[in-house]
Amino acid sequence: MRIRSHLFLMAAVVLIPGFLAAAVAIEKVREGERQAALRGLRETVRATALLVDGEIQRSVGALGALGNSQNLKTGNLAAFYEQAAAIDQPPDVWTLLLDETGTQILNTAVPFGTPPPPPLAGERVAQVLETKRLLVTDLIVGPATGKLVTTVYVPAKASIGKPYVVAQAFSVDHWKSAAMQPRGQSDWIVAVVDRTGKFISRSQKADQLLGRQARPELVAAAAASNEGLIRHKTLEGIDSYDAFTHSALTGWTIAVAAPVETIEASATQAVAWLAGGVATALTVATAMGLLLGRIFIRAMDTASEAARRLGKGEQPATPHTALHEVNALNGALADAGRLIAAERKSRELVEADRIVLLKNETAAREAAQSQNAAKDQFLALLGHELRNPLAAISGAAEALAKGPAEGATPDRFLKIIQRQNRHLAHIVDDLLEVSRLLSGKIVLDSVALDLAECVRNCVDALRASERATDHILVVDAEEVWVHGDPVRMEQIVNNLVINALKYSGSGSEVRVRVRAIGGEARIEVTDFGVGIGPELMPHIFEPFVQGPAARGQQAGGLGIGLALVQQLVGLHGGQVVANSDGAGTGCTFVVTLPRAEAARVEAARKGARGASRCRVLLVEDNADVRESTAALLRIMGYEVAEAGNGDEALMAAADRMPDVIVMDVGLPGRDGYRIATELRQLPRLRHVPLIAVTGYGQARDKDRASVAGFDAHLVKPVDPELLAQVIENQLARRVAAAS
Repeated sequence: MRIRSHLFLMAAVVLIPGFLAAAVAIEKVREGERQAALRGLRETVRATALLVDGEIQRSVGALGALGNSQNLKTGNLAAFYEQAAAIDQPPDVWTLLLDETGTQILNTAVPFGTPPPPPLAGERVAQVLETKRLLVTDLIVGPATGKLVTTVYVPAKASIGKPYVVAQAFSVDHWKSAAMQPRGQSDWIVAVVDRTGKFISRSQKADQLLGRQARPELVAAAAASNEGLIRHKTLEGIDSYDAFTHSALTGWTIAVAAPVETIEASATQAVAWLAGGVATALTVATAMGLLLGRIFIRAMDTASEAARRLGKGEQPATPHTALHEVNALNGALADAGRLIAAERKSRELVEADRIVLLKNETAAREAAQSQNAAKDQFLALLGHELRNPLAAISGAAEALAKGPAEGATPDRFLKIIQRQNRHLAHIVDDLLEVSRLLSGKIVLDSVALDLAECVRNCVDALRASERATDHILVVDAEEVWVHGDPVRMEQIVNNLVINALKYSGSGSEVRVRVRAIGGEARIEVTDFGVGIGPELMPHIFEPFVQGPAARGQQAGGLGIGLALVQQLVGLHGGQVVANSDGAGTGCTFVVTLPRAEAARVEAARKGARGASRCRVLLVEDNADVRESTAALLRIMGYEVAEAGNGDEALMAAADRMPDVIVMDVGLPGRDGYRIATELRQLPRLRHVPLIAVTGYGQARDKDRASVAGFDAHLVKPVDPELLAQVIENQLARRVAAAS
């Protein structure tokens, strides 16, 4: 049998079942479309029922609120009338108040004080008062208005000795406007029928049919089932599908009728479209079968000719055909050559990738070695920085233990110990700060402060230290206020000035200027030392980066000062830049910060004037630390009360009413965190500043102190000047908050 015969047989096998399947599908689609239309009809009737229930529910909510009215409790019926009128929807919805006999006390459909009509609702009112539940009537005639209405009765909770019922009447005009006409279905009829079978609302011929009986077959079906679907003729004589359900709140029947021809029309149209599509598809399939059969036969003839040429030892031609498989057969030999070439190229690419991987591995190993060397250098530098002050402290302590030599005084060795102790604390603080710096967890405790005063204090402290020996420090500062953290601002100035001293020769000058330029405050630190080379300038603010020290100076430090400066300045909303013309020309660091608002400046000034001679409660369980710290605070002019544990702290705080409380968190028994929490619960001490003092300085320790109620967090050993500065800042903040 030839290929053409096989193709025709295959087409017949495919098309005949296709015809049968299409016929079955058309019938299924027709029935499915009809059922879909009927489901839409049922969904419409449920949506309409929800609309009716929503109207009733809104009325019940409004009546419930009205029934709780204070005016009803006090008997102020005129005011109650105004409240009742506010929930009306005139002219179709109005509100009533009835007593237990069914007499209308007031009716918002008529003016207040109008004599009531005869009591006709006594039975309904009695039922509501007995059951304590709402009651919705069927269609009735309102005694005051004479209109066809439905009424919602709700028991009133407020009373002045006798029970009341509040009610809201809905005229049929309201339900006529509330009954929705389904969008795009102008021939559908939406109706609301009460429990006696009378029309409350109807979307068509409402003026003629409201108050009349609905079709008996609809009334009978609604009485027999909660919801359903019947086919009958409407009052207009139209053969229709009629879906119905009941309102959950009222018991009324909600019905939506759609003409049978409308429901069947969508199914008929869908069947027509499907039948046309199937016929078109089968016609196209037959034509394409014939066309593709011809293409297939021609392609096979081409492959046969190529096979004959290959059998004769000739190079077979590779003409392009419409069939991929035949094209693959004709191009097999040419593809073999291309595959060999592709394999060779792939081998070359693999070799190139291997070389690249080797280079990357070598670079990674060199980087790791460099990082390891940097780590070793950092540890060696840290060891050197720690051993120097430890050696000085050890020597001074040994000299004090054995007694000073001739001509030496104990004060000299005490000053050595104090100086080197501050140096050790500075190193530890730097190590803690680098962790916060790299993790971005530095938190500011900002107040309004005079930048000029801050700079002068920092420089004066450096002048009194050994760091400024053989250097000239020049300060030119004008008053300019910023909003910042005093401790962090001191770190910024200290690090910049110490950096200038470190890289300046003996006897050289370091200038510090403070200026206000527009809305900014500017700090300039200028030295005339070794300068910054172009190769170092891009990395000057990176951690652990240090340049060569000036002749006769030791570099020292951990190389994180400038990195910390950049981070802190950024947290204050400013920026810092370094300028240098190269090695040997010195350099200038410029810090730019936004100026503080005038209101904060004035509040800070008032706080500074009112913070002197304040009362400080010092809570510390170590007697030596407590005694020495209290003595220093008294020397600074503070009134100091002391406590050794949490109970003493609570009693002293209640008796003395301190202005500031400085508390060690590592107290015996209840720790400082619990004591701080208890102090914050006392109304008189709720706003007293609390300063935590602890040996733990990680970010999580500061967070824990903040959660407990502390306003500031200091790490032991605490510099007395820093402690005094934090106390003054907290007092200034308290005064500013009070103003």
